[in-house]
Amino acid sequence: MRRYLPWAVSGALLLAAGMFAEVSWRSVRPSIPEIGRKDLEPTLGQGVLLGVLGGLRTLVADLTWIRSYVLWERRDRGGCEALMRAACALDPHSRYFWEQTGYVIGYDLAHWEIRRRGGYDKVPAEIQERLFQTYGRRGIDIFEEGIARSRVTTPLVLCAAQLAEIKLKDHKLSARYYRQAAESPDAPWYAARICAQVIWQDGRQQEAYRWFRDYWTTRMLPRDDGYPDDLEKLRTMEEVLRIPPAERIPRARWER
Repeated sequence: MRRYLPWAVSGALLLAAGMFAEVSWRSVRPSIPEIGRKDLEPTLGQGVLLGVLGGLRTLVADLTWIRSYVLWERRDRGGCEALMRAACALDPHSRYFWEQTGYVIGYDLAHWEIRRRGGYDKVPAEIQERLFQTYGRRGIDIFEEGIARSRVTTPLVLCAAQLAEIKLKDHKLSARYYRQAAESPDAPWYAARICAQVIWQDGRQQEAYRWFRDYWTTRMLPRDDGYPDDLEKLRTMEEVLRIPPAERIPRARWER
């Protein structure tokens, strides 16, 4: 009899956890459809939810997020976005929620809308582009809100930079985000190079070179390896711009 006791206790605990999750979801579910149904205002009902749920809001945020993926699989634009926005409202410090919500809105919803209107062959190209622009800017708004509220912000800045570059094709806006990420304390190694590349592709080649050169000199060169790949990129810029030899970056001791 005793050998079955641990299994019985485990089963009881699992059953209790399942019942608790179901009760939590049912308690918040009536409030969630109201969020975002009217122009998807991010703050609609937020104060009420946080006040009622208290310490349970992180758990309910997870349940809400899981439910949002069910609607994502169904390509339910309104319901998916509403639930994702609700999860962000319930757990505003979660970088993951903001990141994925911005991606879904910025990249997926335009495609769903085009399919709803008959598909890529039937929707004119200019309307498709307008939809990509509209939802792309809404995705940027999500990232901006997450940057203001999340504890970890640099990944969201990079997400905004990529969305501005890929969907909006706005190199100035994209470069601004990449520069913000590159100049942050936890900047990833690639942010500065991509920033310089975006500025360069925008036709501002001198500006790209000057900024990247200053960044490499002050932040990369003092490091252990001196970032030789980035210096090589700068050398290519110097060649294209025909920078006089006397004005170029002094040759590093480890260069060939």
